[in-house]
Order: sequence, then C-alpha cells, then structure tokens
Amino acid sequence: MRYRWTGLGTPFGSLQWERKDDDEVIARRVISLLEDRRLLFVDFYWETPSDCIVSAGAVRDKLSEMITNPDISTGLAQQLKLLRSYFRTFMETRDDHGRRYHMGHEPFSVALGELRAKVGQLVGDLAARFELDVEPDLASIVPTEEGGFFASVLKPD
Repeated sequence: MRYRWTGLGTPFGSLQWERKDDDEVIARRVISLLEDRRLLFVDFYWETPSDCIVSAGAVRDKLSEMITNPDISTGLAQQLKLLRSYFRTFMETRDDHGRRYHMGHEPFSVALGELRAKVGQLVGDLAARFELDVEPDLASIVPTEEGGFFASVLKPD
C-alpha cells in the first residue's frame, strides 16, 4: 500500500495523505475473491450450471471494477483482463441450439474444467509474483508438479 502526500493544512501544519493501492493489494483482493467461488473447486456433481453462470458473472463484474482502479499497473491489468475473459468464455458455453448445457453434459463439464485449469495457472502466477497465500480449496486448482514453480506459494495443510 502506498500513500501520496496531497496537502498541508493550517494553522497547525497538518499533513494530508491519500491511500493508494499497489499491485500487491489488488492481487490479494483477486485471490480473496476467487477463494470464495466454489465453481472453481467443488466436485462437478455438486454444481448447478445456472449457479455457476451467475457466480462467473459476479466474478467478471468485480474484476472489471479492479481493472479500472487508476493505481493498477498495466501488467496486472492485462492479467485481470485475461482472467475476466476466461469467465466470459465459460459463460458462453451453449449447445448447438443456443441453450446452455446442463451439468453432466460433456461440453459444460469440459468448459468448467478448462476454466479451473486456466484460473489455477493465473492464481499460481499471482501468488508467486506477490508472495501471497492461497487457501487450500482454491490451491487445489493450481498446478503444483513436484518441484514446480507454484509449489512454494501454497499454504501447508
């Protein structure tokens, strides 16, 4: 977190500061947002497709807010735009007649698996880059091959 001096008060000489978010604070908010989204880690058979779509839409909305933060770096903004696009792609999963698939239909399950894989990769990257802890449920989708890049960022059980 950064602070920026914005003014000097009188008659007793008080200073005025403005709190500015840095990329680490924003990344921590992203991880926290995703840790509370069961569509990313709960077994497929417990999920309802319509609930998954609603949850993905809520994540997209929050990511859009974070992207418009004037203090975000270009690099982190690009990562959050990519993350937002993963949720948009997932939300567009439909059958040949324009209807959304139901859980158990192969394309929907595949789309959910692809979302989890892509989000897991990005979560691992953010956690490693900013040295952030990831709760075990969300960490379950982060690639952690033995000796892999992301193994050091996960909370031990």
